[in-house]
Amino acid sequence: MMIEMSRAWGMPNKNTFSIIPIGEFVAKYLYKSSRSIDPFARNFMGADISNDLDPDTLAEYHQSAEDFLNSFVGGVPFDLVLFDPPYSLRQVKELYNGMGIEKLSMAETQSMGCWAEEKNAVDKILKPGGYVLSFGWSSNGMGKKRNYEILEILLVAHGAAHNDTICMAEQKQPSLFDVNQ
Repeated sequence: MMIEMSRAWGMPNKNTFSIIPIGEFVAKYLYKSSRSIDPFARNFMGADISNDLDPDTLAEYHQSAEDFLNSFVGGVPFDLVLFDPPYSLRQVKELYNGMGIEKLSMAETQSMGCWAEEKNAVDKILKPGGYVLSFGWSSNGMGKKRNYEILEILLVAHGAAHNDTICMAEQKQPSLFDVNQ
């Protein structure tokens, strides 16, 4: 399958989904979704269920993303996950300072660099054929090891000294063990 790739420009904003081309990217997949979840929602209320560690955000829940996602394992699966964690350790400290993570251990900093445990939890709650929209400064996404196929990449330039935002849409591929294919 060919990966759809495009590039757009958008004014930078700490609320990722308020950047116009990114908001349009998200809306396209939300429109098709019947059950969605956002573990790093901040003030975005587009998903059916939202979470953010910061209690001063509009999110419905305020737990660590890993605990939040794992609380849905074994329940009704989702068909869309929005995955927009902080892109760097600096952002982690800026966003969540004062919420119990002022001093990060080496293991925590390495974990937050790739968000592996959170991605493993996403994989457990997403149904085969479902989508993950990932945002950040890399295009690693969910990955082939978890059996995901990249469908679309949107590169959003912000100009000047701002890093681009890489937006990816991946689809969970059915495994040989999925009986409801």
